[in-house]
Amino acid sequence: MKKCFIILSIFVLSLFIYPDKHNIQFKDMFEVGRLKSFSISPNGKFVVFSVKTANLDKNSFTSNIFYTDINGSFLKKLTDSKGKNNYPKFISNNVVSFISTRDGEPQLYKINIFNPGKIEKVLKSTIPGGMGSYIWSPDKKAIAFQKDVYPCAKSLKESVEREEKKKKSGIKVKVLNSLMFRVWNYWKDGKRSHIFLTNTAKEEFRDLTPGNYDTPPLDLGGKQDFVFSSDMNMFVYVKNTDKMVAISTNNDIFLKNLCTNEEENITKDNKGNDMNPVFSPSTRYLAYLSMEREGFEADKKNIIIYDLKRRTRRNLTRDFKYNIKEIIFSPKGKYIYFNVDESVYHPIYKLNIKSGKYIKLIHKVHSSDLAITRNGKYILFFNQSVKYPDEIFKLDIRKKRLTQLTNFNREALKDIKMNSIELFKFKGAKNDPVEGIILKPPFFDEHKKYPMVFLIHGGPQGNWTDDFHFRWNLSMFASPGYVVVAINFHGSRGYGQAFTDAVSKDWGGAPFIDLVKGQKYVVENYRFIDKDKIVAAGASYGGFMVNWIAGHYDEFIYPFKCLVSHDGIFDARSMYYSTEELWFDEWEHGGTPWENKELYEKFSPSNFVMKFKIPMLIIHGEKDYRVPVSQGLMLFTALQRRGVKSKMLYFPDEDHFVQKPKNAQFWWKSVYGWFKEHIK
Repeated sequence: MKKCFIILSIFVLSLFIYPDKHNIQFKDMFEVGRLKSFSISPNGKFVVFSVKTANLDKNSFTSNIFYTDINGSFLKKLTDSKGKNNYPKFISNNVVSFISTRDGEPQLYKINIFNPGKIEKVLKSTIPGGMGSYIWSPDKKAIAFQKDVYPCAKSLKESVEREEKKKKSGIKVKVLNSLMFRVWNYWKDGKRSHIFLTNTAKEEFRDLTPGNYDTPPLDLGGKQDFVFSSDMNMFVYVKNTDKMVAISTNNDIFLKNLCTNEEENITKDNKGNDMNPVFSPSTRYLAYLSMEREGFEADKKNIIIYDLKRRTRRNLTRDFKYNIKEIIFSPKGKYIYFNVDESVYHPIYKLNIKSGKYIKLIHKVHSSDLAITRNGKYILFFNQSVKYPDEIFKLDIRKKRLTQLTNFNREALKDIKMNSIELFKFKGAKNDPVEGIILKPPFFDEHKKYPMVFLIHGGPQGNWTDDFHFRWNLSMFASPGYVVVAINFHGSRGYGQAFTDAVSKDWGGAPFIDLVKGQKYVVENYRFIDKDKIVAAGASYGGFMVNWIAGHYDEFIYPFKCLVSHDGIFDARSMYYSTEELWFDEWEHGGTPWENKELYEKFSPSNFVMKFKIPMLIIHGEKDYRVPVSQGLMLFTALQRRGVKSKMLYFPDEDHFVQKPKNAQFWWKSVYGWFKEHIK
């Protein structure tokens, strides 16, 4: 009786502590503003950015341009919600360019932030078929933009005419001549991504990257893979010229002289992935990110600085432990600022180019899209956490003081109760320390027992971080009253390259041991977890691991009541023969299936179907070309044939991710329902 009174008192007290708070719902999470690209005005006074917003009722997204000042003292909307408006860039202190579909195809427009009622096209001539990403030349008289074209066409116009002719023919056959014929979620159809240069006055389209190659590369590129030098004499870009791109990670950096049209591959001696070139302000140096190992997409990225005058290079981070994500120069070119994968955060560092010494400027942030003001005083970047999506933050470099510049979603999230993540460590495989995240449900009561959702990340060289994810949102998993546990097992980024390397050729080994030990650790060290109500879910490699668990469940001390496998690999050999990026499987399994059959068989969940017995929800999209839908269909067939309770969600209009508003809502409803059904 006394215990009941205490629990009731705590509940009543919580009503006073959180009088208007509620746990996060799908609509709350999905319809918040998603801040994308931003740009700082030349005088450093203003910041412009785009915001993507979902409309659940209309089952669609819109995107608009907003701006604020460098102190975040106001917020103003610039565009009128007509079409999708993205990629804003300052042309001058008060004029902004952006790509919009307001008149159909994506074209380039401009707007004055002080006179937002007037929107004009930047180019009088419409770019046939629309344009992709773009950059301005330093003098703001020309733009370089990305466009998919037929490489044999003599001009941009001819390529567009050829595409129109193909559509009118009524023939839908796809003729395949080489790999890769499709990528991620789209078919190449014989086209290549090229970069075109046009002067805003003459409007003649010059192909800067002709040939049967893609620029930017099909995959493994950097934040920006084509850039002008400040003196306008050089143009640098990234492409892969290997004969079979499907087995190659050998993206290279090419330097083109815009006056003579001469081109040079400055990274031809490195067979690993080179990307993200950045000119120093003086154009003396070119910095870029580089991986050493050929065929390995998750190798450590180092900062290489190339002396354009002496034609020499230095690796500035060879002895640095963590993987580099982005780089920017200081305005005077003395320093490089960069962020990294470190634990569950993306901290920011400052590197002295001459001495090679570095210091950490700030730690517990999830930074991305680094940019610096022209006076070198502030670094601006996107930052997020499990409690809020990306917002723009400002770091005072000298004082190391962080302030939040935008708070776009303040009103949308102010009445929602969410907890912060907590970190824990345990001894995992190889006796290595392994880190995990635990997230308590909203309105947590330490006297209660809670079901546990055990989440497994993809990659496999990914990691769980302190972020606000729009698909695998930790707060959404915790919302119904679950404790969420997410472990960064061997193979995860953020703990040094040796730890990341540990998953390759050992998919069901060390990472699986980490999960077994991690599950035991949290159940036995957190008394509020109900050991009889545990479920597991994962996507991509996480889906593979869920399928692996289905055949090795008896190695866990505490049983899973049900499983959720999203886009997971079921049969390793057929996966190789149907996916598009062959380099991935060849690295992870030590070769092709005919060269190393044993490893493909060893870590194929399909070989353990006879042990399947845990109820499983399978989710797969038809347009997933990374892990083709056949993997999900085979898994469902195996479970049904074995008589194991199972259900499959097949999305004909989704790819590796479920992103359309109503599809995503159905995804969450189904996952919640599956959990509830099996933990009662």
